[in-house]
Amino acid sequence: MRYLLYFLQKQYIYFLFLALEAISLLLLFNNNEYQNNAVTTVSNRFAGALLNMSSNVSEYFSLRRVNRILAEDNAKLHSNRSEAFYKSDTSSFYQNDSLYKLEYRYISARVINNSTNKRNNFLMLNKGHRQGIENHMGVIMGNRIVGQVVSVSDHFCWVMSLLNKDSRISGKFKKNNQLVNIEWGGGNYQIGEVKEIPKHVVIHKGDTIITSGNSDIFPEGLMIGTIDHFTIAQEENFNYATIRFATDFNSLSFVEVLIDMMRKEKEDLKNSFKSSER
Repeated sequence: MRYLLYFLQKQYIYFLFLALEAISLLLLFNNNEYQNNAVTTVSNRFAGALLNMSSNVSEYFSLRRVNRILAEDNAKLHSNRSEAFYKSDTSSFYQNDSLYKLEYRYISARVINNSTNKRNNFLMLNKGHRQGIENHMGVIMGNRIVGQVVSVSDHFCWVMSLLNKDSRISGKFKKNNQLVNIEWGGGNYQIGEVKEIPKHVVIHKGDTIITSGNSDIFPEGLMIGTIDHFTIAQEENFNYATIRFATDFNSLSFVEVLIDMMRKEKEDLKNSFKSSER
């Protein structure tokens, strides 16, 4: 305290100058309309900029929570769409009918690890056995495919991305239902390969490719991408094309895991058929 008083006593002339300067400026701005308006404008702009910055920071930190809520709501909406239900009789289809049975359920999950620059790319999700996740379940984002679950722990799961040399997707042309196979040859994460295109199929740039429904992983009608470039192979049995994926694999945040409610029945039927072949 003694040193503080000594410092103030030694430097009092500077503090007195600052006090008098502040008083003079205050009198100037209060008694002159022009200067008063100028200071008010500047202070309002400064305060507005600070508030805007504060709002942007708050919005940024709340964005993850908003995305999570939207993803969960989206999963609930998917589970209530007609595509998620199995129709056992196409001549009558009522939501409250006993024939109306849920075939797919959707679980929202957050991507906590992802890669797109490797030859074999994977994702890790924050859902596992405790939430009902099992191997070989499909993963989507909206109506676009992402990959399939290949390993599961209690609270997490490991997903093989479509950007993987072992990934094979059964697709078809949306315009005529012609079956094709979709693979990823590496390199550009936005571009894949469309193989085994029948010779009689007329190909156009921009043709839509969707899932065929012929696999146990994805239901029919999910978006895979659009034809980006095609080649007519004169001396081969099939034509070839490249596809621009509908999914932006480099910006995945929240996804949905497909729970096939009839999976066990399908597997039991396959196993019984295999047993009868022996």
